[in-house]
Amino acid sequence: MTSSARALLESAGDRLPSPSGVALAIMELWEDDRTTVQQLSRLVQADPALSGRLLKLANSAAMGNRAVAAIPEAIVRVGMQTVGQLAVAFSLIDTNSEGECPAFNYDNYWSHCLLMAVLSRGLAHATRLAPPEDLFACGLLARIGILALSTIYPEQYSLLLESNPENLAAAELKQFGIDHNELSEALMLDYRVPQALAEPARYHEDPQQSDFDPQSRPGKLANLLHLAHCLADMALQSGADRSRQGIVNKSLAAKIGLEEESLGAVFNRGLEEWREWSKLLELPVRDTPSYEDEDSELTEATEPEGSERQRRLRAILIDGNPAVARLESRLDELGVSVTICKDQNEALRISMESRPDFYVFPASDHRLCRLIRSTEWGSSVYLICVVAPPDESAVIESFEAGADDVVPADISPPELRARLVPVRRVLSLDRAWRKDRSELRRIARELALAHRHQQVLSLTDHLTNLPNRRAAMQALKQAWCQSQRNDKPIAVIMIDIDHFKQINDKHGHAAGDQVLKTVSSMLKSATREDETMARIGGEEFLLISANSGLRDLIVAAERLRRRLESATINQAGTAIRVTASMGIAEREPAFDDPDMLLNAADKALYEAKSSGRNRLCFYQGGRIRSL
Repeated sequence: MTSSARALLESAGDRLPSPSGVALAIMELWEDDRTTVQQLSRLVQADPALSGRLLKLANSAAMGNRAVAAIPEAIVRVGMQTVGQLAVAFSLIDTNSEGECPAFNYDNYWSHCLLMAVLSRGLAHATRLAPPEDLFACGLLARIGILALSTIYPEQYSLLLESNPENLAAAELKQFGIDHNELSEALMLDYRVPQALAEPARYHEDPQQSDFDPQSRPGKLANLLHLAHCLADMALQSGADRSRQGIVNKSLAAKIGLEEESLGAVFNRGLEEWREWSKLLELPVRDTPSYEDEDSELTEATEPEGSERQRRLRAILIDGNPAVARLESRLDELGVSVTICKDQNEALRISMESRPDFYVFPASDHRLCRLIRSTEWGSSVYLICVVAPPDESAVIESFEAGADDVVPADISPPELRARLVPVRRVLSLDRAWRKDRSELRRIARELALAHRHQQVLSLTDHLTNLPNRRAAMQALKQAWCQSQRNDKPIAVIMIDIDHFKQINDKHGHAAGDQVLKTVSSMLKSATREDETMARIGGEEFLLISANSGLRDLIVAAERLRRRLESATINQAGTAIRVTASMGIAEREPAFDDPDMLLNAADKALYEAKSSGRNRLCFYQGGRIRSL
């Protein structure tokens, strides 16, 4: 895991938002003793964030050593009641979370994740590449990095989305030092999803970027998730009723050993299941007040009592007995906006839609009180318990359950008005604290973003925008390790512009800079996706190829040498011609480390320059050879 991924994991924590509709449906099942694990897991699986939290809890050290990736197993491990509490508690937090990402379409995100998960499970059934429930979790979590970035950097990520980048991952990497795919893998590993599943999920957008053998299990899993991703994309963009012939990709299906007819059946069943799920759950349109709205609310809340601008308090009354109901008219007379709920479940539903300023509930049942107090958000909520008739044991039990105040049912209006003074004071302090925390988080995000920009800059050559020597050595070390692990070739080309000093002396340093920029652009355009081109010195460049052998690289290098030779660089009306010498080497059994590979290529480059320049030489079996 990279340092960027580790830092973002610490920033994300448990702040990833969840759709409150999932929690409401879970809560209804939670109250039914006949609820099965399968029914509950069906709802949990509709929410990537909740699924990740549940897996992390189930895979924690206290729960056992064997990691689980299937949601039903996780539910059995932690218990159904814990799952219900987890869902409700985090939905209460998410309803009132700060820093919503305005340009991020939460509905589309959750719909896509759910459809991709359903299709991944169907493809797993058809191919038997992995347990279907495990691949459901992988499909659900494969894009959770997008949710994390939109949560950690709401303002910056919103601007990035509004710019509509052609390649979202590349734009994320440039701005944040990490893309959503790497962050998704890091989160999945943090949830203790096995690496054998998390790593293929990272490459679900483009399996060719991985170093997996297409015929290996990781390669097939990456292609399976890629197929599910493509099908979900097409279905959501073109509509669920698009004909099967329009979306079936034969080549993708063939990579995982699936016939076209079978793929069509998987897709149709997946759409049907997804439609049924959509009827059960309505994903919310999230509309959280902005920082400015919170600030204005704070200003109103901190006005002196009696001020005309003082904001009206909002209260939820749980009408469990007549003792609470009698307070409604008295609170209304004091300017409190009251919502009557028939029971605690209804109170939770309303809380998820709009958080009240305080709750009033009977002393006969403290379940809601304990649940609210179990959340980070609920630690600052003001709770008033009504006791009728006054009873010392009921008062003590109410305070022990977490109540802030206990009042008699027949409390007089003057005394009730006085009891609301601390409510306003606590609300004022809470809003001030939230405002300060939002500002601190904003500053922390800006500092972290600036730090990551510095990290990116420290690995980039400022003149050519190519990776610099430090970045090249990191890429070489990583490619070397992959080559050893997978027994694949790795080769490098050392490239040196001929007579560059003469160009500087004759045409000036501005012309020299232009030559470097133009040559860099030509080299970069000739670089394939699995290769790295870097500037490692003044006029010296290095190409690292993780999958090409010596023969293939010689052909590519000669083609590039001829292209440079025939190019003309115009600088202030002057035509400048350049050539380059190249040295090539491939990893050989005698090489113990990447430095030996670089030394071999450097010897070949020295021979190319010594024997007349504008040519290439290669190292093979301890000897330098010319093309």
